[in-house]
Amino acid sequence: MMSLKTTIIMLGEEKRKVSVKIAIGDADALIALVYEEDSNHTRAKKAVEFLTAQKYEIIYPNTAILEAITALKRAKNLPEKAHLINRQYQAGTFTVEFIDELVQRQASIRFEKTVSKKNTIFDCIVIETAIKFNTRVIFSFDDFFTKQKFQLAGE
Repeated sequence: MMSLKTTIIMLGEEKRKVSVKIAIGDADALIALVYEEDSNHTRAKKAVEFLTAQKYEIIYPNTAILEAITALKRAKNLPEKAHLINRQYQAGTFTVEFIDELVQRQASIRFEKTVSKKNTIFDCIVIETAIKFNTRVIFSFDDFFTKQKFQLAGE
C-alpha cells in the first residue's frame, strides 16, 4: 500500500510563489486516496500524478480535511484512515486554506441556490475557494462541480 504522504504530493509555501497553477481539493478526493476500496481510488491516484506532472499545487480548504476525517470515521467506520489524514494534516503534508468569513458567506449564498440533497455547504466552500484562487480546477469526483462550470482534475 502506498502511503498518503507518497501519494499526495503537495507543494510548500516556498514554491507557491513560483506556482501559477492551482487545484482546489475536495474531501472525496482525500477519501479516495486513503481508502483503497473506494470506487475512485485509482482515479484519485491518476489525478495526483497528472496534477504533479503539470506542476499544480493542490490547496485544500480546511473544511475539506475536516469533512474527510469525519466521513471516514463516522460514515465509513474507518477510524484508522481518518487518523491517517489527521496525522498527515498535523505533519504539514497538505497546503491548507483556512476559510474566512467572506468565503463562508459566499458559500452560504451559493448553498441556498442548490436543490439536490447531495450538494452540501462543503461543496460550496470548495467552489468559493476556487473562485478566491482564480482557478477552475477542482480535485474531486463530484459532478456538481462540472455542472458549476469547473473542471475536475485529470479529466
